[in-house]
Amino acid sequence: MRSRAWYVIGAVIAAVGWVGATAYTAGAWDQLRGSTVTPVGQPFDGSGHDVAVLTDLPQPGREIACEAVGPGEERTPIPSDSVVDVTVSSDGTRWHLIALMEDGREQMSVECRPSDERSDSAIYGYAVVDDLDARDRAGSLLAWGSLAAGAAIIAATAWRRARP
Repeated sequence: MRSRAWYVIGAVIAAVGWVGATAYTAGAWDQLRGSTVTPVGQPFDGSGHDVAVLTDLPQPGREIACEAVGPGEERTPIPSDSVVDVTVSSDGTRWHLIALMEDGREQMSVECRPSDERSDSAIYGYAVVDDLDARDRAGSLLAWGSLAAGAAIIAATAWRRARP
């Protein structure tokens, strides 16, 4: 490990691992893309699943607040920050992801309304999907693991080259 080529090998391992992890993690959305979107309003069983909230009419610059309602009077805001632009085609309609709730619950329903309380012609729907963040965790592990492996090779090469 005294050759300078090991520096390049370490950098390539880190870069290829990071790119591969990104591609692997992006595949998590394939399950959502293949799901069926159901219009909001009716109670459903979301326990043990992630609940994706979608709209047929994206409204950039307009804040849409979605809540999980039930069981009973319990209301929980569904986070809409940092949601990637994922589109789903279901029953001839093109739906756009606007919010994602991890770990749904039994007998819940989804309600969405614009925060500015003006009229809204968009239709909202939900899709129940299995554990989207599991693939994200595995991709993160792969990315950070390859970065650590590349850094270890570079550090070992520097250490070996410094020794007489």
